[in-house]
Amino acid sequence: MKQFHVGILLFNEVDAMDFVGPYEVFNLSTYKDSDVSKLFLNQLDKEEKPFLVHTVSEDGGLITVHNGLKVQPDYSFQTAPDFDIVVVPGGPYRAIKTVTQNEGIIHWIAGKSEDKLVLSVCTGALFLAKAGLLNGKQATTNQAALDLLETSYPEVKVIRGVKFVDQGSVVTAAGISAGIDMSLHVVGRLLDKEAGIRTADTIEYNKHK
Repeated sequence: MKQFHVGILLFNEVDAMDFVGPYEVFNLSTYKDSDVSKLFLNQLDKEEKPFLVHTVSEDGGLITVHNGLKVQPDYSFQTAPDFDIVVVPGGPYRAIKTVTQNEGIIHWIAGKSEDKLVLSVCTGALFLAKAGLLNGKQATTNQAALDLLETSYPEVKVIRGVKFVDQGSVVTAAGISAGIDMSLHVVGRLLDKEAGIRTADTIEYNKHK
């Protein structure tokens, strides 16, 4: 069975739920029902998991999350493995400004465009747009940043009133908790519908109720 390596980008002032939601969804996904109990008992071997999830930042240094939480990334850009899926979370306006002006981060995101699945949560869509990954594509973002995305990147077709937009190699989610909906969708897309439903039940998320 295919195993996917997931890399979640971190940076100072990142919004916690933007990355923790997808982190938990992918970590708590399983190939089959009988694996759920093994997962909760810490008896599910790494090789038995459909997704291997790690965090990465530009230099691998300690990250200060928006509102003060400290997080130690697993990798820097230089030491990170080859991810199959890259998750780009967002943050408040000061984080948007800082990241979009950071050539190293934008270049790293742009380099994932050819054969990877790139996901954004909330204002992370602005980083994808800056990297050119949304040119000619439909996309969404946090409701408070829809106008900013539309005016800053006119080559992007902004979609309003949805939880996420799937454009094949790129999937963008709306604000904060919508990253959970998007990640469950991706689990169902990459594995099967039952896996997506099982993961939603595992995390006690009522998306399918």
